[in-house]
Amino acid sequence: MAENTLEKTKMFKAGNSYALRLTKEDRKLLHADNNTVFEKKVSADGNTITFSKLEAVHPELDNFIDNFYAKNSELMKDLETK
Repeated sequence: MAENTLEKTKMFKAGNSYALRLTKEDRKLLHADNNTVFEKKVSADGNTITFSKLEAVHPELDNFIDNFYAKNSELMKDLETK
């Protein structure tokens, strides 16, 4: 397992948003690509941001869930109000 490192990075404007840079080495270490999804957590005091890589959802499972929600939309609406 790689040792934790501490590096500085700057925020920059990207369209209407702001972004933080991920180095090529970081991307390789994370085994990340353009389809990788991360969860972002910001501390209550606004001093810490933590990104965690989410496990990929198998396309068949994702498709099953979409179909389940479509077929059971009324049930899902009822459950939202409970």
